[in-house]
Amino acid sequence: MESVLRGVDATLGRVLAKARTRGAGALRQPIKGLQTGLKKLSAGLEKMEHQTTTGPAKRAERPAAAPKATRNRKPKKTA
Repeated sequence: MESVLRGVDATLGRVLAKARTRGAGALRQPIKGLQTGLKKLSAGLEKMEHQTTTGPAKRAERPAAAPKATRNRKPKKTA
């Protein structure tokens, strides 16, 4: 997440540096690209927030285990 923001910040810095020499026309395309990237990032964040607020996914319940057969006891010795 932070790496994406750092990348956007670096790109914006390069765009603004170029704009000093070229003018407003040079700004339009890179700014549009940054805006679409930020919209995608925002949508992804909203999706992640929604998933975390709804809680973890529930696991499917296992079918009940069959009862184990009882072991026969040895008969007691009679004296």
